[in-house]
Amino acid sequence: MKTTPLHHIHEQLGAAFAEKHRGWSIAAHYTDPIAEHHAVRNSVGIADVSYRTRHQLTGGDRAKFLNRIISNDVESLSTGQGTYATLLTHRGKVIADLNIYVLEDEITIDSAPETAENLFTELDKYIIADDVELSDLTAETGAIVVHGPKSPELVQSVLGLNDVANLQERQNCVREADALFKHAIVYVRTDTTGEIGYMLYTAAEGLEPLWKALMAEGSHYARPIGWNALESLRIEAGIPRYGAELTDAVIPLEAELEHAIDFEKGCYIGQEIVARMKYRGHPNRLLRGMEIDGSPTSQDNRKIHPNAPIFNDDKEVGWVTSITFAPTLAKEIALGYVRIAVTDPGSRVQIETSDGRVEATVVRLPFSA
Repeated sequence: MKTTPLHHIHEQLGAAFAEKHRGWSIAAHYTDPIAEHHAVRNSVGIADVSYRTRHQLTGGDRAKFLNRIISNDVESLSTGQGTYATLLTHRGKVIADLNIYVLEDEITIDSAPETAENLFTELDKYIIADDVELSDLTAETGAIVVHGPKSPELVQSVLGLNDVANLQERQNCVREADALFKHAIVYVRTDTTGEIGYMLYTAAEGLEPLWKALMAEGSHYARPIGWNALESLRIEAGIPRYGAELTDAVIPLEAELEHAIDFEKGCYIGQEIVARMKYRGHPNRLLRGMEIDGSPTSQDNRKIHPNAPIFNDDKEVGWVTSITFAPTLAKEIALGYVRIAVTDPGSRVQIETSDGRVEATVVRLPFSA
């Protein structure tokens, strides 16, 4: 079982662990996952996400090389900027979704742990005569996320900065090492819970001092949060995750990922399929949210699983990808792919459960309270 450098800290905090993301032992929750969820919506939550995969590209051709491989534009980005993109098969299916951050002498790629092996292999095989070096930094670095309306206050205070609140999503800056933090910290704006947030990357040896500083500074209003709260926050925000909504069976436009694609930049792997779907046709299915009928207290005898089929009357029209109780909405919600005929908000569908079918209403994402 793989563990993050902060595993012992989570043990000391009394975390309950679960195996997630292909063999990682991850803090699932510390106390009540619903309370942890509300902490992010109302104040600030701190989580260890060092299980995510981190790759680095260096060399003079790094931007040009990556630009011809992935779906979004990289060459036009300046130091401190970032973007979201996909790496696709030649048939336009998603191998990985990527957070791209341009630093002064490197490009950092953050992706889901499920993509680690395939991502390195796919990128590496296209490095031929390019001045590019690809490295996997996952083992030697780590990442902490800070999410919630008070996250700018906390991050600014701990890092001794004053520009944090002005960052746009995926913009990044570097806090150089000093006597307080002996390793440089790259901080990035990332709103993956539907609240303002920041990803803090540093060397594995620097994670514990950074975690302790965040917890000490935010002792009166911040709390550690686990995977369960991050997942319910993500689903409420309608953000697809690789391994759930995103797989090598999905084309980006089916997941409403147009913001991950630059339709003007020219060729990249899978570009022909994506462009044809955009300009000459349309997806046959789309990612949608579903609000499930019934009060939360009435769900003891029904269990909805990922991949559960979705029906419209007697016709199967899709499948569930993620399911959670949404604390903000006080109801059970799901993400899933449904046929175009039932993608309009208000469409009624039925989801297969362990105790028969339940009724649900299709909604556009994100879910709104």
